Amino acid sequence: MNKVTNALVILLGLTSAQAADPNLLGTKLTANGANPAASADGVIPAYTGGITTPPAGYVRGQDHIDPFAADTLLYTITAQNKAQYAARLSAGQNAMLARHPETYRIDVYPTRRACALPQFVYDETKKNVTRAKLTENGNKVAGARIGVPFPIPKNALEVYWNHNFYWHGHRFHAVTSGANVYPNGSRTKIIREDWRYNFYADPQGPNPKHENDQFHWLGIWKAPARFNGSGFSMTNTIDQLQKPRNGVMFDPNTRKIRRAPPNAVTYDGPMSTGDGLRQNHNMFVFSGAPDRYEWKLLGKKRMIVPYNAYKAAATTTPRAGLLTPNHLNPDYVRHEEHRVWVLEATQKPEFNMVQARRVFYVDEDSWIFLMSDIYNADNELERVHHTFTKNYYEAPACIIEFDAIYDVASGRYNVDHIKLDHGPADLDFDIEPSDFGSSALKRKVGR
Repeated sequence: MNKVTNALVILLGLTSAQAADPNLLGTKLTANGANPAASADGVIPAYTGGITTPPAGYVRGQDHIDPFAADTLLYTITAQNKAQYAARLSAGQNAMLARHPETYRIDVYPTRRACALPQFVYDETKKNVTRAKLTENGNKVAGARIGVPFPIPKNALEVYWNHNFYWHGHRFHAVTSGANVYPNGSRTKIIREDWRYNFYADPQGPNPKHENDQFHWLGIWKAPARFNGSGFSMTNTIDQLQKPRNGVMFDPNTRKIRRAPPNAVTYDGPMSTGDGLRQNHNMFVFSGAPDRYEWKLLGKKRMIVPYNAYKAAATTTPRAGLLTPNHLNPDYVRHEEHRVWVLEATQKPEFNMVQARRVFYVDEDSWIFLMSDIYNADNELERVHHTFTKNYYEAPACIIEFDAIYDVASGRYNVDHIKLDHGPADLDFDIEPSDFGSSALKRKVGR
């Protein structure tokens, strides 16, 4: 921990004194707030702008061509040699290696800092340096729009909100095909069609009517069978203490729309299709009000993390081949060494959270939570949460392409947002705010 803390002191020696200077972006820092320099040993390269144009042969709407398909594997970490790489591994990675010593491994490839964003997003991010503020005891962000609100962060909650507001377009559509996977090899397929309208990222905003609304989200399930035809239309709010996320749900058995009770869609309410593996605030790794945790910024360090998941997300990757017992098939999972911010969230004494302590590893280039280690009230590691990101270079935008949450003890795991059967998401789908709500949900499920 001392090395991590020392790294934080060095970093914040710059940011504490100069956080109000937007001119750091694009000079001493990248336009999104990362360290642009290569590591001293050259393992992490200098940032040169990421991928801003699609490779030759790419067809919009079809699989993304893997720009790094020709990369050579550098080394593999296993249960037998993991001690050699201990300084670069999370507690969750170590636990997975120990729990599944014969099958779990970490294949490490050259580090590719591929993330990029449109220039208008960088422009707004620069403006956020002086206009964004934490309000309501850190439960709300005011003044920011489009880009991450705190590209030069001073504390843990600012990093937390950067993850929640990372740019991935403002009109989103995808058909996802997740799964619950069991140690005996059985899989429950989960198909959901998603539409999202992101008010925070709207280039025409801000809209005063939606000042506390982050995004609308409408989803319709097609599988598993007992959820076929179920749907929801929710509004994810920013300050969820002021107004919890809210909306309606459709039950195909009764053919009725009902209002979603707040306790079912906030905090640690279980996700309906997650078989007890995923809670509401596990969506997008952590989604919801941060108020029940004490947040600490533990520093910045070099870690081996999942990255550039073009192969794992391709429609040519077989479901049965990827979704193997106990964990994703390492043959399809790429890891790289990157610099990450480390956050720790520990439940406040007055609350009794099922996930009592959580450690997050935050990509410096995208601000996405790449990994999370989840502990129970006895400080035992119970869940390991990994995200798999890639650059949608047609936008460009680095996004969470899918994520997997593992139950360490049982070997069960849940995968969400993966597009294996249906192709990539559309980050600029033709959809408007009027396409959400109870009437819109009725129209969708009635098709």
